[in-house]
Amino acid sequence: MMLTALNDFARERGLVDDPLYETKAVDFLIRLSAKGKLLGLEPTQDEKGRGVARSIPRLPGRSVNIAAGFLSDNTKYVLGHDPEAGPGKAGKGVARLAAFVKLVKEAVAETEVPELRAVEKFLENEEARAEVIEERDAEEWTGSEMFVFVVGDSTDPVHELPEVRAWWERRNAQAAAMGRTALCLVTGKMGVLAETHPKVKNVPTAQSSGAALVSFNAGAFESHGMEQGDNAPISQQAALGYVLALNDLLRRSDERRFRQGIQVGEDSVLVFWTNSTAAQESALLSMMDPSEADLERLVEAPLIGLEPSALDTKRFYSVTLAGNAGRVAVRDWFQTSIGEVKQNLRRYFADLRLGAGAKEAPTSIWRLLKAVEAPSGRGLPSDVATRMMGAAIRGHAFPRQLLSAALDRLRLPPSDDKLEREQLRLRVALIKATLIRLPRSGPASVEVSVLLDKANTSQPYVLGRLFAVLERLQGAALGDINASIRDRYFGAASRNPVTVFPRLIQLSVHHASKAESGGWLEKKKGEVMALLPPVKPFPPVLTLESQGLFAVGYYHQREEFFTKRPPAEGKAAKGAPSETDD
Repeated sequence: MMLTALNDFARERGLVDDPLYETKAVDFLIRLSAKGKLLGLEPTQDEKGRGVARSIPRLPGRSVNIAAGFLSDNTKYVLGHDPEAGPGKAGKGVARLAAFVKLVKEAVAETEVPELRAVEKFLENEEARAEVIEERDAEEWTGSEMFVFVVGDSTDPVHELPEVRAWWERRNAQAAAMGRTALCLVTGKMGVLAETHPKVKNVPTAQSSGAALVSFNAGAFESHGMEQGDNAPISQQAALGYVLALNDLLRRSDERRFRQGIQVGEDSVLVFWTNSTAAQESALLSMMDPSEADLERLVEAPLIGLEPSALDTKRFYSVTLAGNAGRVAVRDWFQTSIGEVKQNLRRYFADLRLGAGAKEAPTSIWRLLKAVEAPSGRGLPSDVATRMMGAAIRGHAFPRQLLSAALDRLRLPPSDDKLEREQLRLRVALIKATLIRLPRSGPASVEVSVLLDKANTSQPYVLGRLFAVLERLQGAALGDINASIRDRYFGAASRNPVTVFPRLIQLSVHHASKAESGGWLEKKKGEVMALLPPVKPFPPVLTLESQGLFAVGYYHQREEFFTKRPPAEGKAAKGAPSETDD
């Protein structure tokens, strides 16, 4: 089903209209005379200094093997240049050049195209090839520069000449006719089977040259005496189609690492597509993984693109891929309607919403996960990131590990004081969203609000509020609202309240006597404590879910202090907001 959907995408977007050719950036034109004499090396660059995209004969799949392109390839094949070989050593350059020349000689032998003979003569001239290399400093050649040939005053590359294209098509048709024909598992039609499949490129942690999604290259992967592609019969056209679709979705763009993909974790990427319009896909991508340009627009209209529309019945597909050297693994595959994805995304952003209701652009999954990773920089397991993405587009519960990770991170001192408030918001937003989607039992059954809920009598929530009041009392007494007991006591207070709160309340009496706003904060403390049960107000242990409610209550009360404070405290505090309480 997944490969069928990808193959359909490739056909609908015209990616397989010309299966023998592909579009690649060409860096240089090698201009020759009609007799094959080198006239010059002409760089081709766009306004950004990159090679101009041209249609060239599709390059063969290769990793360690030697396989040449036809009339267009890189420095190593066209010129036999191998800077890694060292002085006096041929390396693979000789074999690569020979493979490239062989294809040209085949075309010369079977056609009467003078331009092909000119290319053949140039390739046979070692001095002419060396002259091309000398056009640039040795350090400038990377080996990946792409060349095409032009002859005389023509602007059309040799490989685009009608007679040359016709020969290339005949040669490939003859090669295909020699392959085994069977029923394709992807298309359900008879076709020439692919022995090996093209490589999928730009998958995290996979080989830079590409990796195989479908492959049978070892005895352990084969069965019943079948070899390679016979184990799962897929036609050459279908194999090319699904790989072209993935490579199109995964290719880099000016704004993104993946044109239509979202990195989830260090080694995984989710790509998605629809049978709708490109504009609809772009809107969904902006919501799920906003770029810098998207953020400015989404601040003004946070849910733009998620409104119901006539396209909601169209299909949505996504696959999460992970690289492992030469192979690509599928972590997740999902298909539904666009309307359901929009509905799930609206719910996802609503569950994460936290604060005073100011306009906020959607936060990317990557940023949320970075907010709860350990200070060492070690990220969460990849499956957590994949399940987090599932929470967004599939409506699943948030991974429970996020609750534990966010609480652990809250117990540590902030890594950056300037970003501390924003990081706190992200962590508590994850906690809130995780609690909302937990099974409705125990303390998690209490509705978790967006703003401070003064009527909420849930003991963990009230204890979190009380901790924020005690923290503010200490800051007011010291004349610095940034002075915090959180670094020292938050972990114990949220896990084992009875071991911490009696001591903190005793200290708060001293803090209140020193603070200008002590009377007002003491009144606030009394209001909050009145919500606690008279018997055992401080339980010995809080469950993980209760610790989450504690964190939400703490954040809500803390944010209210940031936006509404008494005038007396404003005179003593350093750099705090100037709004006052009503």
